[in-house]
Amino acid sequence: MKFFDLHEPEDGKDRFFLYAMIILPFIGSGSYLFDAWYYYLHYSDQRSYCGLLSTILIIFSYLQYAAPIRSRRTRAIYHILLFLVNEGAILGYLCASIKQHTTFKIIIYSFFLLIEIYFIIGLLYCRVYNDSEFNIIVENKHLFHFMSRLEVILTIFIPMYLNFKYESFTRNTIAYFLLFDFFSDSYSRFQGIWIKLTLYLFVTAVTVSVASEWFYFNDHQHVYEQISFIAEILSAFLCDTIIILQFFPFHFKTRHVMSIARQALDFHNDVYKNTIKHHPVVLNNLVLTNQCTLSNNKLNKMNSESHSIIEVFC
Repeated sequence: MKFFDLHEPEDGKDRFFLYAMIILPFIGSGSYLFDAWYYYLHYSDQRSYCGLLSTILIIFSYLQYAAPIRSRRTRAIYHILLFLVNEGAILGYLCASIKQHTTFKIIIYSFFLLIEIYFIIGLLYCRVYNDSEFNIIVENKHLFHFMSRLEVILTIFIPMYLNFKYESFTRNTIAYFLLFDFFSDSYSRFQGIWIKLTLYLFVTAVTVSVASEWFYFNDHQHVYEQISFIAEILSAFLCDTIIILQFFPFHFKTRHVMSIARQALDFHNDVYKNTIKHHPVVLNNLVLTNQCTLSNNKLNKMNSESHSIIEVFC
């Protein structure tokens, strides 16, 4: 594993976690590739298994941006290999759509191909060319959080994959649902309208996609399935955009400055508590001084208003 030239473990991380952050995206993308070509080779009109494994694991493919690799060359090879695996998976679903003569899905997976190209260009520019650091941090607790949430969500979605009335394939909606919850943890550090607006649009698109999928499951109308796919494409684009935007530091308040501000606030609160406890007379004087200052300000404001009124009448 020396080939990867890993960063040193930090708070909230350990050596096992660093290896997991490299291996898990390959597991997610590999399951996507397997499910796509399994669907192409074993598709039947009655129903065949497809999509459940990759629907569970595809979320880890999006965490490749946080791969703890120091070498730019190794980082470039790593992202390009994952890109090729994901493109191969999308091509598998595209070939199946061509084989079934479903024009709508051909258009959908063609867009997914373009979005994947957009994502790899952004990653290579930020992580390799600019050597930018990512601002949305992934720690051990986040992986466990994803797993615990998956248990709950899959109890809802598994019946859809086991129902032989429906055709199933890889969907990213579960991954996006978990990711917007993950991104929102860093919202307090967002600054600027673009990354905040992108997050709000991402949440809206994911909600529409999930709701439309459930309407299709209950009402059996293909218009809901089409709305769900369109919303999923928009979600994919917005999710990739958030990942790319978070590499640019002007979209984030720096953690160093925020920690200094937090320490200053804590120090101010401690001083205030000590003043109340040990020097009540000083505190009373401060309160009286503030009240006098407020009274003087009000008097000055009233005098200026009266002068302006007199000038108007004169």
